[in-house]
Amino acid sequence: MEETKILIVDDEENILTIFRLILERSGYIVDTAATAEEALVKVRSNTFQLCLLDLNLPDMYGIELARQIQEIDPRVKKMMVTGDSSGDYQEEAQVYGINGFILKPLNKVALISAVKDALTPT
Repeated sequence: MEETKILIVDDEENILTIFRLILERSGYIVDTAATAEEALVKVRSNTFQLCLLDLNLPDMYGIELARQIQEIDPRVKKMMVTGDSSGDYQEEAQVYGINGFILKPLNKVALISAVKDALTPT
């Protein structure tokens, strides 16, 4: 069975570190990017099964990043990570194949559960 590769995109270094540690300890191969541009370079040159995308990146809105990832590889599952619980972005996000939302702050169990749900074939 192929190993599952996950890309985490967030401009907060502590989020990248914590998510990476949790997911690697759960058996996933994890890469990180601090900007949308860095993420796009990695998506073009690697195969990821899942991208965890911060909604508010300094160089691009997370939903726009999801749209561009969708164009590069429509098979990649995408989840938005945000501290904004208002949900105003959820309808727009579904258009670009967002498979779910992770609200910050979160705990280890919630992260692993959300990732497993996103990776489960429908």
